Formats: sequence, C-alpha cells, structure tokens
Amino acid sequence: MQDWKLIKEAIAEAVSIDIFTHIHADGDCLGSAFALAYFLCDNGKKVRIINEEIPPRNLSYIYGGQFPAGMEFFVWNESKNVDFSENSAELCIAVDVSDVKRLGERQQIFYNASKTIRIDHHITTESFAQITVCNPEWAATAEGMWEFLTTYDNFEKLPHITEIAKSIYAGILTDTGCFAYSNVTAQTHKIAAKLIEIAGGMSWQYSAVYENQTKGEIALKALAYGKVEYYAQGRIAYLHITKADMEETGTNDEHLNGLAPFLRCIEGVNVGILVKPGKRQGEHRISLRSDETCDVNVVASVFNGGGHKRAAGLVYSPESGLSFDEYKEKLIGEVQKWMA
Repeated sequence: MQDWKLIKEAIAEAVSIDIFTHIHADGDCLGSAFALAYFLCDNGKKVRIINEEIPPRNLSYIYGGQFPAGMEFFVWNESKNVDFSENSAELCIAVDVSDVKRLGERQQIFYNASKTIRIDHHITTESFAQITVCNPEWAATAEGMWEFLTTYDNFEKLPHITEIAKSIYAGILTDTGCFAYSNVTAQTHKIAAKLIEIAGGMSWQYSAVYENQTKGEIALKALAYGKVEYYAQGRIAYLHITKADMEETGTNDEHLNGLAPFLRCIEGVNVGILVKPGKRQGEHRISLRSDETCDVNVVASVFNGGGHKRAAGLVYSPESGLSFDEYKEKLIGEVQKWMA
C-alpha cells in the first residue's frame, strides 16, 4: 500500500482539477483518468480531462458517454479555441505519464497549476511533478488508482461507482493483455473480481476493444505479415510500417496498436520491434515487446525512451546524428546485448 497522504491533502484543498493523459493515450491511461475524474466530480470537484488527440475508437466506451455536471473531456488538438491558461486549474494530475515529454503540447498548461501530481507505474529516475506516487509492481496504473480510491471510506457509495469500476477494469484489461502478461498478480485478479461485483460482467469490454477490427486494419495486417524481418537467428522480429502503408490500407495510428504484441507471438521470437511514423518528417516511433529474456526498458533507456521490462518505447529523430539505418543497426545490437 502506497502513502497517499500528500495527494489526498492536495485534492482536499483544490476546487478545480485538471487530469492529464499521455500522448497516444491507451486503455490504462484513459481508464485511470476517467475513474479519477468520476471520483473527484462525485466529491464536489470541478474536473477537466485534457487529452492530446482523439483517442482510439475502440475505447470510446470510456470517453464517449454523457458526463455528470462539473466533469468535462477536452481533446487538445480539437480545442484550440479554448484558452486553458486563462482558466487554469488549482491542481493538475498526470496519470500513467512517465516523462514530461509525454504530455506533448500540454506541458505549459500542466505547470500553470500551483500544485502538480503524478500517479504512475512506469519506472523512472526522476519525476516532473511536485508529488509522485509510482509503483512498478502495479499491473496497470488503473490498479494503483483503485488502491487510491479505496482509501476513502465512502468510495463504494458514490453516485458513479459503476462508471468508476468499468473505467478501472478497462485499464487493467488492456495493460495486462487480457490478464495474460507477467505483470498480473493475485491482487490484480482480486481487484478485477471486485470490479465485476460492482459493475456486473465485463466480457463486453473485450469485444469492444478487440473484436471490432475494420477491413482496413485487416488489410494493414496482411501487408505487415509480408514485411516482418528477423535478426539474431530469428529471436528478434522487426516490422517497419510507413505512412505509405497506412495510406494504402486506409488506416491510422489506432490501427497499429495490435502489431507490437503480434510480433512477440511468432514462434522463437523473444523481442519484437515495431517502427511506425512519428509526428514530424523523418521521425519514427518505436515500440519494443519482449518475454522474460530481455528487459526492453533498459534498451529503451539507452535511446532516451522507457516503459516496462516487457513493453517499452522510444522515438527516433533525424537530429540524433544517425541515419535511420544506422539507428536501426544500433538498436538491434543493443537488444542483442541485453538478451539472455
């Protein structure tokens, strides 16, 4: 159990609170953010969730509903007419955000608050917030969020406890690979059982997230299967998806989500490397996935990235001084160095 005292004090003192997700927010990030937002709203706070871009369509059941009075959801890239700086919150909370760079263009809004908080489960050497609670033993940040909410005596009697339970479950479901990853513990299952007791069966969430693939997504996967490269005697699978590939198949960023785990499902592969387009010209975002033979968080940290032992990410920029072919060779070499 973490020491939540400072966070509870900061929340008690604030009336207006902004919650920040990381760029390319996933199910854990969104689930944690919305669970916290419902909780804060039910306790009389004015709450805004500020996301960088429109979240994936298959997670719309988390963010696409009607919210109670006092709770709002903003997409930064779609809300340029809203001047957040003129109406700054007293408290800003970043959830599932490992590095300030992952706040994207919203960094200044985050720091406009008189007090800042970070709740996370990613391993980092330092924090960008004044108050941090971070536990890498949580299977998901949503697991930590549930721990936090249960420190309040009245949490199960809140008006939106069902929505809170559904949001927490979404975070855990997606960040554990449907409870299949090695980060899952007995405590993870106990929390999931409690959430089902509160909100009822959750199998519909699996269908919403994983069983609604578009024809374009299928076309992208068919193309991707033919592009996989193997290194280190087949122990490393490498896949580079380009903007041209996405244009050809009519897909976008959200359709790339399942490709990194797919690489690790290939027989004999210990580490999967997925390269996808970045935001700027010449930039590439890289996702690493591994089994117990390689700590990809260590690999990513060599390139100023980070994440978890089994899932991490980094960004290639032309400003690195290396061509991408040189960078790729260096990355694969680093992976091999850390493979058992």
